[in-house]
Amino acid sequence: MTALKGRAIKAFLAAPDPQIAAILVYGPDLGLVRERAETLARRVVEDLKDPFNAIELTDADLKDEPGRLADEIAALSFAGGERVVRVRTAGEAGAKAVAALIDGLDAGHVKANGLVVVEGGDLSPRSGVRKAFEKAKRAAALPCYADAPADIRSMATESAHAENLRFEEDALDLLVSVLGDDHGLSRAEIEKLILYKGLASARTGSDRISVADVNATLVDGRGAALDDAAEAAADGSAKTLSLALYRAQSAGASPISLLRTLQRHITRLKAAKSYMDGGDTAAAAMKKLRPPVFFAAQRSFERRLHKWPMRKLEAAERMLVEAELQAKTTGAPQREIVERAAMRLSMMAS
Repeated sequence: MTALKGRAIKAFLAAPDPQIAAILVYGPDLGLVRERAETLARRVVEDLKDPFNAIELTDADLKDEPGRLADEIAALSFAGGERVVRVRTAGEAGAKAVAALIDGLDAGHVKANGLVVVEGGDLSPRSGVRKAFEKAKRAAALPCYADAPADIRSMATESAHAENLRFEEDALDLLVSVLGDDHGLSRAEIEKLILYKGLASARTGSDRISVADVNATLVDGRGAALDDAAEAAADGSAKTLSLALYRAQSAGASPISLLRTLQRHITRLKAAKSYMDGGDTAAAAMKKLRPPVFFAAQRSFERRLHKWPMRKLEAAERMLVEAELQAKTTGAPQREIVERAAMRLSMMAS
C-alpha cells in the first residue's frame, strides 16, 4: 500500500482498513505523529498501559533481536483480545526487523494478532523503513506534515464543536494567526482555550468564543511580541524590530507564527488601503476591518496606511509568500528565513 495522502489519511484514521496489520506514522511534525499513532493504537487497545495487550519496543530491542517484532504481533494475549505493538524509531536501526515483519505479513507466514504502530521522525524517501511500508500489501505509511492554517482552523472548530462551543469568525482568525505549525502545541493551546470557556457539562456562560477569550488565554507575552515585531517592520524601525524579534524568540514564538503575524498585518493594511482607494477615509477604512483596529492603535495604523502605497503592499505580500515557501521546503533554518523577511519588510517601509 502506498503512502496515504490528503483526505485518505482522515478516512483511514476514522476507519482503518482491517487488512492492514502494520502502520508507519512519520514526518517532521512529531506532535502530530504521536497523536495519530496513539489514535490508531487505542482503536485496538484502549488502555495503552495494559501489560498484556500493549507493548513498546525500542531501536535497541529490534537491533538485538530483528525477529522480535514479528514474534510479538503474532503472539496470543494471556488476557485475550488483540494486541498492539508500538515502536519508536529514530532512524534505520529497526529496518531489518520491519523488513522481516512486512515480508512475513505479505507472504502469510506471520498471522497478526493485532496491530504494529511504528512512530518515525522525518524519514527521507530513501529510508529503508519508509520504503518497506510503502511497498507492502498489508502495511501502510501515514505521513505527518506541519499544519497549514486550514488544518488549525479545522482542528479548532472540531474541538470547540465537541464541547458545544462556536468560534466568532474574528476570534478564529486571531487564533490561527497566533498558533504556529506544531500540531501538538496547537492542540494544547486550543484545549487550554476550551477549558477557559468551560466544558459543556459544567458551563454556565456563553457558548461563543470571542476575540477577548483568545486574547485572555493565548495572546500572552508571545503574542504581544509578535504584534510588536509586525508593527515595527511595517513602521520601518529596524532597531525596534530587532528587540521585538528577540522578545518573540525568548517567549517561545515559532518562526511560522511570526511569519503569519507579518502576513496578517500586511493583509489588513492592504484591505484598508483598498477601502481608501474606493473613497473611504482612513478612519472609515479601519472600522470596516474585521476585527476593526483598536482605538489605541488607530493613529499608528493610519500612519502606516499613508506610508505604504498599494504597489508596495502587494510586493510585501509576495515576498512573505516566498519566505513561507522557502521556510517549509528548502530545509534551511526557518528562523533565519523569517527574520530576514521581517528585516526586508522594514527596509521596504523606510
